[in-house]
Amino acid sequence: MKHNPWLGAAVGAAGGLLGAGMMVMFQHVVGGTEDPKDRRPQRRANATPNHTDGTFSDEPATIQAAEMVSRQVFDHEPTDLQKQVGGSALHYGFGAAMGALYGAAAEMEPRAAAAAGLPFGAAVWLVADEIGVPLAGLAGKPTDYPLSRHAAALASHLVFGLTVEGLRRALLGRAYAAE
Repeated sequence: MKHNPWLGAAVGAAGGLLGAGMMVMFQHVVGGTEDPKDRRPQRRANATPNHTDGTFSDEPATIQAAEMVSRQVFDHEPTDLQKQVGGSALHYGFGAAMGALYGAAAEMEPRAAAAAGLPFGAAVWLVADEIGVPLAGLAGKPTDYPLSRHAAALASHLVFGLTVEGLRRALLGRAYAAE
């Protein structure tokens, strides 16, 4: 069977878009927001890509990054709506880019698709959320947040990895990890 990294990248990008959306849905189902009076999680009725795990009310990295791009690249002070749209665009764009890299990698090395995409999702969480976002100054140090927040973010990224791999297998009609 001939493997095509360009096709893998295209299918992976589609999976990344779907996976980014599934993360939002997952956060909507299991997430909540902090009630400042009693600090018990409350269900969130309107999850968006700009909510990380819904357990804290700090401004999401996607919105901060969109605001930074608007100011530094376009010399424009964004409105709240523009920040929300920009944050969503960054969330889905990053998901598509990570999915494309994964899809191409799985075409070149089928073992990259092992364990239904869970290692991929965990790697994106570790590198992007735990290391990249704090290094970019878009969040505090990982030790500034409780374990529950890290666990919720990891769970969302595992949903992402499963979705990317599931769509990749469905569209290509084969499961490389079994080869």
